Amino acid sequence: MSSAIAADSADQVLAFMAKAVDVDTHEMIPFHMWGEYFGEDIASKLAACESSPLLTGLGENSNVRPDIVGDDERITYETTHILKGCGAPGAIDLRRRAAVMDAQGVEKALVCPGFGLVGYVMANTPEFAQAVIGLPYSVEESRELGQAIIRASNEWAVRAVADPDTHRLRTVGLITTETVDGMIDQARSLIDRGIRALWIPSGAPPAGTSPADPAFDPFWRLLADADVAALLHIGTDSVFSDPRWSNNVEAFIPFGSSAEFILSPYAGATMHSAAEYFITTMVLGGVFERFPHLRFGALELGAQWLGPLAQRLDIWAGVFPKALKNVLTMQPSDYVARNVRVAPFHFEPIDQFFEQNPGLESCYCFSSDYPHVEGGREAKRVFAERLARLGPAAMEKFFVTNGAWLLPDRK
Repeated sequence: MSSAIAADSADQVLAFMAKAVDVDTHEMIPFHMWGEYFGEDIASKLAACESSPLLTGLGENSNVRPDIVGDDERITYETTHILKGCGAPGAIDLRRRAAVMDAQGVEKALVCPGFGLVGYVMANTPEFAQAVIGLPYSVEESRELGQAIIRASNEWAVRAVADPDTHRLRTVGLITTETVDGMIDQARSLIDRGIRALWIPSGAPPAGTSPADPAFDPFWRLLADADVAALLHIGTDSVFSDPRWSNNVEAFIPFGSSAEFILSPYAGATMHSAAEYFITTMVLGGVFERFPHLRFGALELGAQWLGPLAQRLDIWAGVFPKALKNVLTMQPSDYVARNVRVAPFHFEPIDQFFEQNPGLESCYCFSSDYPHVEGGREAKRVFAERLARLGPAAMEKFFVTNGAWLLPDRK
C-alpha cells in the first residue's frame, strides 16, 4: 500500500481500497423458492409460516416476495449499494456474487445462511418458534424440523463451495450443539466437504458445558488445524437473557423484527451480551492460549463493546493472577487482539474505536450485511469517511487484512 495516497478524501480512499474483505453477507432466497433450493419436502412443512413476522418483518428484509421470479436484477451501483432484500442481485444466485462484489470493490466474502437461521431458531428455541412462526407442530416436531432445515442449509453451503463460480465466497456451515462428540463429527464432515467457516449458536453453553471445558479441546483443535473460523452471529442468542427485563416498558416494545434482528433500544444495547460471555470464557479459560491459531469472529453484533471487554478482562486477570498463572501467558487483551474479529455496524464511530483501543486495531472488520437492511446504504463509503482521517494503514487493516484473517486461502 502506498502512503502517498491522500487519506482526506473518501472517494480517493474508496478507489484505493478496491479489494476489501466483507466478513458478513447473506443468502436471501425468498420464501416461495425454498423448495427449489433446499428441498420441496422441507418447504412444504414450512408453508404455514408464510405470514409469520419472523419472515415478513423489517420491510425490505421480508423473505415473502412472490413478485420475484429469479435473480435477474441488473448489477449497478444503485442495486449493489442501495437496494436491499431478496431482489438485490446475487441474493438468490451466488454465481452472480462475483460480479456484485466487483461492483462493490470486494475481493472475498463470508456468506451466512438465512434459511438455516430459521432452522436454528426452531431447533434451539422451539417454544419461541411455535409462538412466532405459528407452525402446527409439537415442540419436538418443531425441533426435528429445525434440524432438517439446518442439514438442508449445510448441503446448500457445500454445493456453493464446490461451484467454481463462487470461489471468492466462503459459505458458512451451521453446527448444532447437543453433544461435544456430535459437534466434532459435524465439523469434520463439513470441513472435509470444503466448508471453511462454522457458525456456533451463542445463546446457551454448547453441549451444556463451558466452551473452555477441556472436553472441547478436540473441537477447537480441529478448527484451528484446518484454518476454519468459528463464528458467532446475531440471531441465536434469544435464550441468553430473561425477556422479562424488558417487560411492560413502552420504549422497549420492538417496532420491527426479522429472524435475526429485533428493532428496539433495549435489544440493540444488549445484543452482544451472549457473545461477550462466550469470548470471556474462551479467553480466561485458556482456549486461545492452547490454540493460538484459532480464528474466532463475532458478527453483526456491533463493536462498541469489545474495548471495554478487553479492558475488563485485563483488570480481573490482574486481581486473580494465581488463578490464571498456569492458564495464560499473555494479557487477556492480547488474546482478543490476536484471535477475535468483530464487525461494527455502519452507524458506529469506527474511527473512535481505533483511537480509544490502540491494541485492538486488528479486531475490527468491514462488513456490509448484504443484502440485509441492517447493513445500511453505502456502508463502505460511510466507514471510509470515518476512517479516512486516520490514514491508509488504518484503512488497510479495517477493509482488508483484519477480515482476511477470518477467510484464509484454502489449503
